Amino acid sequence: MKTLEDLTRKVWDEVWFRGQANAEWPLHTTLERRSPNIRSVSKYLNLIGEIKPAIEIFTGAVFSMPKPNEIVEMCYEYDRFEFQLRSCAVYLAHLRHCGFPSPMLDWSHSPYVAAYFAFAHAKHDGDVAIYAYRERPVNFKIGDSDLPQIITFGPNVRTHKRHFRQQSRYTACARYVDGAWLFESHESVFGLSNNLDQDRLWKVIIPAKERMKVLSDLDKFNLNDFTLFDSEESLLEMLAMRVIDMREGRP
Repeated sequence: MKTLEDLTRKVWDEVWFRGQANAEWPLHTTLERRSPNIRSVSKYLNLIGEIKPAIEIFTGAVFSMPKPNEIVEMCYEYDRFEFQLRSCAVYLAHLRHCGFPSPMLDWSHSPYVAAYFAFAHAKHDGDVAIYAYRERPVNFKIGDSDLPQIITFGPNVRTHKRHFRQQSRYTACARYVDGAWLFESHESVFGLSNNLDQDRLWKVIIPAKERMKVLSDLDKFNLNDFTLFDSEESLLEMLAMRVIDMREGRP
């Protein structure tokens, strides 16, 4: 019989992609943007544990989360933290897809999905950015206990259906400081000069004026707001793009 650790063990090795509507934006999570003062992993997990009953009643789903005493243990322990955080992946991914402030950056296995997210709301004269990330190009990863590290959550997450529509992948960045785990900015890892053989990041910059050409081409392959989000609002956004933006040649 497989244990929980077997089921959550990392088995992926892929290049992941992320699109951002403005090339000048940093790689910040929605939690960093909404509340940069919430850095304690323990505090955040207790917060989402507090709202879990409301989410479960609304969705009819049941999400796995450590109990308060287990959260304390995992957030003050070094060796098993990554495994224990990954065991919360189903709930964390669900919250991320539904818009609750999250410490995870979302990525896609598809560069085309990343391109859609880069251009969909890029209504400006600047540039968009598409990032490519690979965790371990040389098939192994090492790190110092006092440095920030990126934790990856791959494709095998049974969570919100948008996870599969968008071919979603996720990363979180954390650091062990004075005996406790804190969330850190991803850029604190990508900026390390000695990080050349792991956590590789590439950035492609494209003029935002290509927006309608890119979105039109993606729509021909049935990649649009509706196929990625599957809601009435996204259906109307897709139709508005087809009958208004494309016909009027909007930027």
